[in-house]
Amino acid sequence: MKWIETSFKFLASLKLAVLIVVALGIVSAWGTIVESQYDMITAQKIVYHSRLMYFILSLLIVNLIAVMMDRLPWKKHHTGFVIAHIGIITLLVGSYITKVSGIDGTLVLDIGETQRYVSLTDDELVVYKLKDLEESEKIFQKDVEFFSQPPKKNPIHIPIENGFIDVLDFMPYAKKSFQIIESKKIMDGPALRFQLSNSSVNMTEWVVQLGSQPAKLNLGPAQVILSRDANYQTLGGQNEIILWPDVSGTSLQYKILNKESVVQKKGKIGFSQEIDTGWMGLKFRTLQFFPKSKVQYEYKELEKPNATSVSAAKIRFQGTEYWLGLNTAIELYSDNSVYFMTYGNRRLDLGFSLTLDKFELEKYQGTEMAASYKSIVTLPLLGSQEISMNEPLKHKGYTFYQSSFQQDKMGQPVGSILSVNKDPGRFWKYLGSLLIVIGSIMLFYFKRTQKKASA
Repeated sequence: MKWIETSFKFLASLKLAVLIVVALGIVSAWGTIVESQYDMITAQKIVYHSRLMYFILSLLIVNLIAVMMDRLPWKKHHTGFVIAHIGIITLLVGSYITKVSGIDGTLVLDIGETQRYVSLTDDELVVYKLKDLEESEKIFQKDVEFFSQPPKKNPIHIPIENGFIDVLDFMPYAKKSFQIIESKKIMDGPALRFQLSNSSVNMTEWVVQLGSQPAKLNLGPAQVILSRDANYQTLGGQNEIILWPDVSGTSLQYKILNKESVVQKKGKIGFSQEIDTGWMGLKFRTLQFFPKSKVQYEYKELEKPNATSVSAAKIRFQGTEYWLGLNTAIELYSDNSVYFMTYGNRRLDLGFSLTLDKFELEKYQGTEMAASYKSIVTLPLLGSQEISMNEPLKHKGYTFYQSSFQQDKMGQPVGSILSVNKDPGRFWKYLGSLLIVIGSIMLFYFKRTQKKASA
């Protein structure tokens, strides 16, 4: 049929190829502008991974296939041309496999911590119904993409007993602030505001127990631990001060341990009192204590992101509206039930755990700039392994790269940040690149031989 022939000629035409190249250039320029004005994540969500970009790339594949079919039957001098075109298609298909099935996430480990979950860039909403103090039931889970599908246009209604939790609005960039307030709910944990100071250090911090596990605040050479009782079992390897409320609720019990978990000092400390920790002359002073507490967050919308901005979702529960920031949670109380709702990065279970035993940091002489750093981790079956800036670790299809590290306020490293990658499309991307190179070389070879033959 004539319309089929006309359509095929257009799909195989140089005119369409030029239009595709121009479209790719325009969209790539748009993505570059968005990235410079906002950030990489925003550019990926609204440009590089948009339907428009996928449509253009799909049209490119169709054009490449049509061009090859238009040359049928192929001759010897078509070999490089065909191989190069197949290479481009293979590269694009491999990239799509990576996008759909690949893993690109972050694993954050404090020194001495064991972790098996990777934080991804995809976001999700999860709602739990609490059965008792220790057990909960997941009643809702959904991957969300509020950049492209804002809840203002597509509200989410989560069914619960006698009603709904509604997700109504979204702030892509917000300034997050918080305050610690006293609570009377039995499930809430204690909170302590303290001061740690000597002749050269003066810091004030909060340590808040949000769940059933004791709260830990890692300060590099030492950590402060706040527990509900005296039953916390230390892991050692670090100076520690462990505090818990006494029966009267008017003071705190404490014990100070060295790196070998040997108790150096113990006793009772009242509020606004001070004790000598024995760590570099540091004094520990209690400033404020709540036996039951909660963290109250506030969000102010920003036009553009900055280093501390977060996204936030607006929810409504029983007629009251709340803002829920990324990677935070909120408890919602009805007459008969308690719900726990989280909005955050999706977490992936690796299927095995990593323990950060040690983090080593080397600085340029005479400066505070990091020259190199590495993590010493322990994995089941593999034992102790090293991950450095130029030597990633590969295990069970995952590749762990040393990305960055965390520091306390005194500049001491307290944790490691690892990039975790799993790329099922890597083979096809490498193969596609190789075919493009081979095809290009053969194209030049046949052009040269043809010129010699004609001469």
